[in-house]
Amino acid sequence: MSKKYHVQRREFLNLHTSMRAYVIAVVEDTRDQHICCDSQVERSEIVLKISDCSEEIDLWFDLTSATERENSLNKIRKLAEVITEVRNAIEIEAAAYDERQSLERHTRAAAAVH
Repeated sequence: MSKKYHVQRREFLNLHTSMRAYVIAVVEDTRDQHICCDSQVERSEIVLKISDCSEEIDLWFDLTSATERENSLNKIRKLAEVITEVRNAIEIEAAAYDERQSLERHTRAAAAVH
């Protein structure tokens, strides 16, 4: 039986794909697997790797026990929350940079006319 996945993505993070930054995210779908005893319990494939141009992190998500599942869910939820906050802050800062640069161009253009 071939594996099914909830998520199976490999993406470059920079616009220029020659740069090394990437994310790899894989979560295997094990809902159709039947487990009859503890000896047959296998770890599902869960991968989250994030790399900038020089460093890589590989995050571990363990689902083998209720405690580990709770911890793994807490970990990914916290990461999503923080990443969303950082994205929002970067969008605000990018807009502020654009506004300042636009103002500088207008100021220089006005000075050249007078």
